[in-house]
Amino acid sequence: MHIRVRLLATAVVTGVLLVGCGSSPGEDLEGWYSSGGEKSIRALSDTSGRVNEVSVRPMDVWGAACKELLTKVREAQELDAIPSENAKGFWKEALTAFEDGGNECVAGADADNQPRASAGIREVQKGISRLASTTSMIASDLKAG
Repeated sequence: MHIRVRLLATAVVTGVLLVGCGSSPGEDLEGWYSSGGEKSIRALSDTSGRVNEVSVRPMDVWGAACKELLTKVREAQELDAIPSENAKGFWKEALTAFEDGGNECVAGADADNQPRASAGIREVQKGISRLASTTSMIASDLKAG
Protein backbone atom coordinates (compact mmCIF):
# COMPACT_ATOMS: atom_id res chain seq x y z
CA MET A 1 0.00 0.00 0.00
CA HIS A 2 2.78 2.41 0.89
CA ILE A 3 4.38 2.14 -2.53
CA ARG A 4 1.01 2.57 -4.29
CA VAL A 5 0.35 5.83 -2.39
CA ARG A 6 3.77 7.17 -3.32
CA LEU A 7 3.33 6.13 -6.94
CA LEU A 8 -0.06 7.86 -7.01
CA ALA A 9 1.45 11.07 -5.65
CA THR A 10 4.28 10.88 -8.20
CA ALA A 11 1.82 10.24 -11.05
CA VAL A 12 -0.34 13.17 -10.03
CA VAL A 13 2.70 15.46 -9.75
CA THR A 14 3.71 14.37 -13.24
CA GLY A 15 0.17 15.07 -14.45
CA VAL A 16 0.32 18.56 -13.01
CA LEU A 17 3.50 19.21 -14.99
CA LEU A 18 1.72 18.39 -18.24
CA VAL A 19 -1.20 20.78 -17.71
CA GLY A 20 -1.07 24.04 -19.67
CA CYS A 21 -1.86 27.65 -18.73
CA GLY A 22 -5.26 28.61 -17.44
CA SER A 23 -7.23 31.75 -16.74
CA SER A 24 -6.57 34.17 -13.89
CA PRO A 25 -7.08 31.77 -10.93
CA GLY A 26 -5.24 29.08 -12.87
CA GLU A 27 -2.45 31.51 -13.66
CA ASP A 28 -2.11 32.33 -9.96
CA LEU A 29 -1.93 28.63 -9.18
CA GLU A 30 0.47 28.04 -12.04
CA GLY A 31 2.64 30.86 -10.72
CA TRP A 32 2.65 29.31 -7.23
CA TYR A 33 3.44 25.93 -8.69
CA SER A 34 6.28 27.15 -10.91
CA SER A 35 7.82 29.43 -8.27
CA GLY A 36 8.44 26.75 -5.67
CA GLY A 37 5.26 24.71 -5.30
CA GLU A 38 6.35 21.97 -7.70
CA LYS A 39 9.78 21.69 -6.11
CA SER A 40 8.26 21.53 -2.65
CA ILE A 41 5.68 18.90 -3.60
CA ARG A 42 8.39 16.73 -5.15
CA ALA A 43 10.67 17.14 -2.12
CA LEU A 44 7.86 16.25 0.28
CA SER A 45 6.86 13.28 -1.85
CA ASP A 46 10.43 12.00 -2.03
CA THR A 47 11.27 12.47 1.65
CA SER A 48 7.95 11.18 2.99
CA GLY A 49 8.37 8.18 0.71
CA ARG A 50 11.82 7.65 2.18
CA VAL A 51 10.35 7.74 5.72
CA ASN A 52 7.82 5.16 4.59
CA GLU A 53 10.57 2.99 3.09
CA VAL A 54 12.83 3.05 6.16
CA SER A 55 9.94 2.10 8.44
CA VAL A 56 10.60 -1.55 7.61
CA ARG A 57 14.29 -1.24 8.54
CA PRO A 58 15.89 -1.08 11.99
CA MET A 59 14.80 1.95 13.99
CA ASP A 60 18.29 3.49 14.06
CA VAL A 61 17.73 4.87 10.52
CA TRP A 62 14.26 6.31 11.14
CA GLY A 63 15.35 9.52 12.86
CA ALA A 64 17.55 10.72 10.01
CA ALA A 65 14.80 10.20 7.43
CA CYS A 66 12.28 12.01 9.63
CA LYS A 67 14.68 14.92 10.22
CA GLU A 68 15.12 15.28 6.47
CA LEU A 69 11.33 15.37 6.06
CA LEU A 70 11.04 18.09 8.73
CA THR A 71 13.53 20.21 6.77
CA LYS A 72 11.38 19.90 3.65
CA VAL A 73 8.25 20.75 5.66
CA ARG A 74 9.85 23.96 6.93
CA GLU A 75 10.81 24.90 3.37
CA ALA A 76 7.24 24.25 2.19
CA GLN A 77 5.83 26.37 5.00
CA GLU A 78 7.84 29.32 3.68
CA LEU A 79 5.92 29.31 0.39
CA ASP A 80 3.07 31.73 -0.17
CA ALA A 81 -0.39 30.33 0.55
CA ILE A 82 -1.52 27.95 -2.16
CA PRO A 83 -3.99 29.84 -4.41
CA SER A 84 -6.42 26.93 -4.76
CA GLU A 85 -9.47 26.65 -2.56
CA ASN A 86 -9.75 22.98 -3.52
CA ALA A 87 -6.15 22.09 -2.62
CA LYS A 88 -5.62 24.44 0.34
CA GLY A 89 -7.11 22.15 3.01
CA PHE A 90 -5.30 19.03 1.78
CA TRP A 91 -2.00 20.96 1.61
CA LYS A 92 -2.40 22.15 5.19
CA GLU A 93 -3.34 18.64 6.36
CA ALA A 94 -0.31 17.15 4.56
CA LEU A 95 2.10 19.66 6.09
CA THR A 96 0.59 19.18 9.55
CA ALA A 97 0.75 15.38 9.31
CA PHE A 98 4.34 15.51 8.05
CA GLU A 99 5.39 17.94 10.78
CA ASP A 100 3.60 16.20 13.66
CA GLY A 101 4.59 12.75 12.45
CA GLY A 102 8.18 13.78 11.76
CA ASN A 103 8.54 15.29 15.22
CA GLU A 104 7.13 12.18 16.89
CA CYS A 105 9.33 9.94 14.77
CA VAL A 106 12.47 11.89 15.68
CA ALA A 107 11.57 12.06 19.37
CA GLY A 108 10.78 8.36 19.47
CA ALA A 109 13.93 7.39 17.59
CA ASP A 110 16.09 9.63 19.80
CA ALA A 111 14.58 8.07 22.94
CA ASP A 112 14.75 4.52 21.54
CA ASN A 113 10.97 4.43 21.91
CA GLN A 114 9.76 2.35 18.98
CA PRO A 115 6.00 2.75 19.66
CA ARG A 116 6.35 6.54 19.63
CA ALA A 117 8.53 6.55 16.52
CA SER A 118 6.11 4.15 14.80
CA ALA A 119 3.17 6.39 15.64
CA GLY A 120 5.05 9.25 14.02
CA ILE A 121 5.64 7.24 10.88
CA ARG A 122 1.94 6.34 10.69
CA GLU A 123 1.15 10.07 10.85
CA VAL A 124 3.64 10.70 8.03
CA GLN A 125 1.85 8.02 6.01
CA LYS A 126 -1.43 9.93 6.48
CA GLY A 127 0.35 12.97 5.11
CA ILE A 128 1.34 11.03 1.99
CA SER A 129 -2.31 10.51 1.11
CA ARG A 130 -3.11 14.18 1.81
CA LEU A 131 -0.24 15.22 -0.47
CA ALA A 132 -1.64 12.99 -3.21
CA SER A 133 -5.02 14.70 -2.79
CA THR A 134 -3.32 18.09 -2.94
CA THR A 135 -1.64 17.31 -6.23
CA SER A 136 -4.86 15.89 -7.63
CA MET A 137 -6.72 19.09 -6.76
CA ILE A 138 -3.95 21.21 -8.27
CA ALA A 139 -4.09 19.21 -11.50
CA SER A 140 -7.87 19.54 -11.61
CA ASP A 141 -7.78 23.29 -10.97
CA LEU A 142 -5.12 23.89 -13.59
CA LYS A 143 -7.01 21.83 -16.14
CA ALA A 144 -10.23 23.73 -15.41
CA GLY A 145 -8.39 27.08 -15.35
